[in-house]
This record gives sequence, C-alpha cells and structure tokens, in this order.
Amino acid sequence: MSQLVTAPASGGRIAPDTESGTMTRCDYLFGMNDIAMYAATRGSPWLLPSHVAFLVAYVREWLRLEPGPDNEKAVIGALFQRAPAWTRNLRLRLHQAQWIPRKARLPLLLAPIFIPLMVILPCQLVWSAANSALDILKKGARSVPPLVTAVVVVFVTSDAWRILGTGFTVRFFVLVCAFVTASLLFLVREDWWEDVKADEDEATSLLQNMKNWNESTLRKFASKGARPVPMERPRGFRGVYAYLAYLILVAFSLIAVALFVSAILIIVGLILINANETRSMAGSAYIYQTFPGITVTKQLLSLSFSLGAFSAFFLVAAQHSDDRDKFMKNTLLRYRRALLAYTVYCRAHDSAVEWTGVPVELKLCQQGAPEPRQQEDPVMIPGPRPAG
Repeated sequence: MSQLVTAPASGGRIAPDTESGTMTRCDYLFGMNDIAMYAATRGSPWLLPSHVAFLVAYVREWLRLEPGPDNEKAVIGALFQRAPAWTRNLRLRLHQAQWIPRKARLPLLLAPIFIPLMVILPCQLVWSAANSALDILKKGARSVPPLVTAVVVVFVTSDAWRILGTGFTVRFFVLVCAFVTASLLFLVREDWWEDVKADEDEATSLLQNMKNWNESTLRKFASKGARPVPMERPRGFRGVYAYLAYLILVAFSLIAVALFVSAILIIVGLILINANETRSMAGSAYIYQTFPGITVTKQLLSLSFSLGAFSAFFLVAAQHSDDRDKFMKNTLLRYRRALLAYTVYCRAHDSAVEWTGVPVELKLCQQGAPEPRQQEDPVMIPGPRPAG
C-alpha cells in the first residue's frame, strides 16, 4: 500500500494519509532519528555510524519498494520535520535533480542531519559533563562538610605546608595522579555494567526526568515492544567505547570533587594565611599575585590541590557500599539515560520489518529478535510531565 503524505499549510508536522504495519513509516523514521540524536549527543556517539548506515538502508529500501515523488517527499518530511518548509522543498529538488548521480543523492540528502553534530556533539558532551559535576556536588553536599573539616585539620599544620606546599613539581603531579588513580580503582567494578543497568523502577524515574526530547516517541516505541529494560549492553567496539566512557565519567566525578575541595581550601587560605605565615610554615613564599589583604602563593595552591586530590581518595575509600552506589548513580545519571534511549532505539531498529514493512537486514541488538509487542504495563511508558 502506498504511503502518501501532505504538508500542512501552517508548516506543522507532516501527517501520513495511510499506514503500513503497526506504525507509519514517517513516524517511525522521525522517531528513530530523534532517539538516535538524543543518545548520541548525551554520551553514546558510537551509535552514529550504525544510525547512518540504518538511515541509508531504510530509506533506500523504502524508495525501492514504493518509488515516486510522494514517498521522496515523505522521507524528507520525516527526517526534517522541524526544519522550515522551504528547506524541505530545496532538499526534495536536490534529491530529484537528474544532474546529481543517483548513488550520491541519498548521502547528499542525509548530510544536513549530521553536519550540525560537528558543533552540537562536542558542546553537548561538555554541557552534559558540567551538569554531571553539578549533580555530584549537589547530591553529595552532605558528605562535603565533614570531608572539608577533616582536610582543614591537615591544611593548618606546618608539616603539611613543608611537605605538600613545595609547588608544582614532578612529585606534586605524581602524588595527585596517584590519589586519583587509587580513588578510581576503589570505585570501578570488575563488571562495570552492574553500575549502569537499571531495573524497571529506576528506568521509569530516569526517563520521566528526561528533558528536551520527544517523549511521545519514547512512549509510542515502548508501547509497541521497544522496551527500555532490560537494557541492551553494547558489545564489540561499542562495548569498549561504552566502558571507556564509564571510566572517564567516574574519573571526572573524582576530579570535580577534588577541585571543589581545593577551591574551598584556597578560599580559606586566602582569608587566614598571608605571605609571612606562608614563609613561617612552608619555609618560603613564592607570590603569584597580591591583592589588598590577600596573597596568592604557589605554596597555597599546590597544598590545596594536593589535599583536594587526597579528599577524593578519602571520600571513596571511607564509603560504605550503599554510599558508593549512591555516588555512582549520581555520577552516571545522564549516561544511563543515554543507554536507556539506546536500548529503545536498538529494539525499534530491529523491528523495522514488523512495524513498517520495510525489510532492513541490518541487525543492531545483540539478542537478535525484537521483543513481543507489549501494551499492558504502563509503568515503563513515562507520561507527559504536568504543566508548570
């Protein structure tokens, strides 16, 4: 059955006139691209090569089964629903241009989707990392006061100034790296997936708190069997990258804690300790900058950063197992959301034939066959958030 689309005069979402399978191809293609962009820009960029291959294969097979300008317009409408109407018309003309080789038309059509990611992807990864650090500091605020108190006791002793306030020497960098590495070894598990995977209750909470993406797509895909749980564990190259991302996020959380404590110690030192007291305790004072009543010395900075790295080690080494689990959940919060989106994408990817009738032979899920259609359990289908 041919699948025609019409573009509303208002420039809104393109609505299909007919359906094929359990989901219209326009809605399916738009939803897959939406979920892939969310997962890729929030911690799973390794999904992009597979997504590009899927888009090319799916669109080529769709247009092979039902060629014609109406379906070409449907493809462009599904991929560029949020773009202005004139850009969709321009892309349609380029795709139909006879002077462009047929093999080059499809990559040319899909290129505008991924070119902005060269800017968006790095910015979004940095933004997600900054938000992860804020999550760690806000939710771990209860552990900071006793931690800072314990470190300040060492901070005000002259022995600490003489030993750790020697400046940014090789010994300083070795010490900081040793503390961070030891802290990382305390936190990571042999089976890293135990820290990442989520049960139904956790997945529901994570998905309901998602922002800036099309929640209706998630609900629609989940209701048809593309369930977020059990989460799909990346394998092969994707698995290596996912594990490295896990390590980087944990290391970043430790560095964030160390820098936070270091900043507090620097503020305390600037207020309480002047250049003369620095010379008395450290034996010398190398002054970087002087302000009215405040002196910034190399000794103060090196001591503060050394104790900040020690505080990160002290935090994780003295943790109970429950506290460690909470710390890891806060650290991996946004990354776990990206992997939940990846799981939904993975299962919807393998359901292309069942849902839309387009036989794409590319398999992404490790388990192979898609799960049966489920609609009776609403707990894993997050509803829209209340207004306000």
